[in-house]
Amino acid sequence: MSGMKKMALLLLLLLMGMLPVSAQQPVSELVNNSLRFRVASGVKLPQPITTLFCLDNKLHVGAGDMLFVAAYSDGYAGSLEIDTTLLAIDPALDYAVRHPLNGSLFFTKDDGKGHSVLFERYEKRPGKYEVRRIKPSRFSFSIERPVFSADGKAMVFASDCPLGFGGKDLWYSEWRNDEWQYPQNMGRRINTVGDETMPAIYGEFLIFSSNGRSDGRGANDLYAARLVATEQTGDTVMMYPIGQCDAYSLEAPFCSGSDDILFAVNSDRSGGWWVMREGDGQETVYSFSDRLDCVMLSGMVSGVNGHTVANATVTVRHADVADRSVRTDSAGRYTLFLQPDEPYELVFSASEHFATTQQFTPIRLNEESLYNRNYLDASLFSFTLDSVYAYNDFFFGTAGCELSPAGRARLDVLARYLTENGHLKINILSDYRFSSDSAFCQLLNDARIHAVQAYLTGKGVPSDQMEPSPDLLALIRELHDELTDEADLERISRFIYVRFLR
Repeated sequence: MSGMKKMALLLLLLLMGMLPVSAQQPVSELVNNSLRFRVASGVKLPQPITTLFCLDNKLHVGAGDMLFVAAYSDGYAGSLEIDTTLLAIDPALDYAVRHPLNGSLFFTKDDGKGHSVLFERYEKRPGKYEVRRIKPSRFSFSIERPVFSADGKAMVFASDCPLGFGGKDLWYSEWRNDEWQYPQNMGRRINTVGDETMPAIYGEFLIFSSNGRSDGRGANDLYAARLVATEQTGDTVMMYPIGQCDAYSLEAPFCSGSDDILFAVNSDRSGGWWVMREGDGQETVYSFSDRLDCVMLSGMVSGVNGHTVANATVTVRHADVADRSVRTDSAGRYTLFLQPDEPYELVFSASEHFATTQQFTPIRLNEESLYNRNYLDASLFSFTLDSVYAYNDFFFGTAGCELSPAGRARLDVLARYLTENGHLKINILSDYRFSSDSAFCQLLNDARIHAVQAYLTGKGVPSDQMEPSPDLLALIRELHDELTDEADLERISRFIYVRFLR
C-alpha cells in the first residue's frame, strides 16, 4: 500500500472511531508451563497479521495494511492504536529496529514494486535527522525484517535473492570498513527450498520461521540456531562463521499443529510474543515471559512394577509464580520448561497412586542449544485394588483396641492414599475370634473398626469412603477356618484387614 493510501486509511479509521481496539486486559494461560505462555486476548486486529516487532518498549503489529502499536508489560497488551510515530517517519513503513550501538533506526517499506527496501534514519547533528537507503555493497534484492547481533557488527535479514536455496532465505551482512558488506547466505543448515523468514535475535540465538522443514509440527514452525558456533580444544577456542550451527524446533507451545509465523523479543529480553495462524486463517497473538534460554526437563512417570503411568499430573511449584501442571502422554512421558538455577518443587501424581514430591533445581551451563535438557524420572506407589492387606500391629495386645504407634503410622499412609484418591473406598474388617465369648468378640471387633474409622476421619477421610464388606468377612473366615493350630488362631486374631476398591 502506498504512503498516501495508508494515511487515508488512518484518517478513515479515526473518523469511524475504531481505535483504540481494546483497553488493557489481563491475558489467560495458554498452557501450564513455567515459561508462562499466555494468549493476549485483548489484541484484536484486522487480519492477516503481517509483521510483529518490539521497539522502544512497545509492541508494534502490522495488519490490514496498517501499523498499530501498544504498550506492554509482563504479557499484558495495552490499547492498540495506529502507530502515528513510526508512520510519521514514513507512511509506508512496515518494520523498524534500532541499531544496538548508535541507536539509529533501521526500517523497511515496500517500494511499490513488491520489493522490501531498507533505510536508516540517523541523527546527522543534534536534533537533525536524515534518512538514507541501505544497500549492502549494491545488494539489489529485497531486505526484510533486519535484526542485529548484540555488538551491531552483523545484520541478519530475509530476502528473495535467487542465489539462495529456494523461496526466501536468511542472509547476513557484516559491518566492516565503515560499510555493510555484500550479504552471505546463511547456508543449508538454516535455509531450505521453502521460505525462511521473520528472523529475531535472542542473545546468542537466532529465531526464525520456516515452512521448508519436515521436523516441525505444522506447515510453518519456529526454529532456533546459535548465531556463532564455538569449539574448544585444550586452551584453543575456535569460532565458526555465522550459519554453521544446526537449527531445531522451538518445541511446544511455540510450535503447534497450526502455523507459527511471527516471533518478537521484548526490548529487555524479559519475554516476547508470537502469532499462531489456524487453518481457517484465524490468528492469535501469544506472549511468553522469563528466560527463553532455559532448561527443558523431561522424564518418565511409572509405577513400582515398572509400568508407565499415562495421564499422570506433574505440578510445578515455585515461590514467585502460580502452580502449573502438565500431564504425561500415553507412554508416561512429560516435558517442562524451567528457568535455570531456580528452586522448584515437583509433585507427581496419578489416579490410584500416591503423590510424590521432589525438590529440583535446573542447571544450565554454556550450552550450544537454546534449551538444555535435564532428565528426572519418578516412580509412584500404589495399593493393588481389590487385594486384601493384613496388619497385625494396629493395636496394643492381642485383645486391645488402643492404636499403637505402628498402627498410627500405617493409618497415616492409608489416610493419605484415600485423601489423594477420593474416588476410592476402603473396606475395614476385624475378625477377633480367640475367645469362646462371642459377645465379647463382637464388641472388640466393633471397637477396633470404630478406632480405625475415627482415626481416618480425623485425618480428613470422609465417612462415605469407609464401608463394611460382608464378602470380605466371608473371604477372611474361609481362610481362618482352615487353621486348627491355637497359636495361629491367636496370631490372626490380632489382624486388621483392609481392601481398596472403586
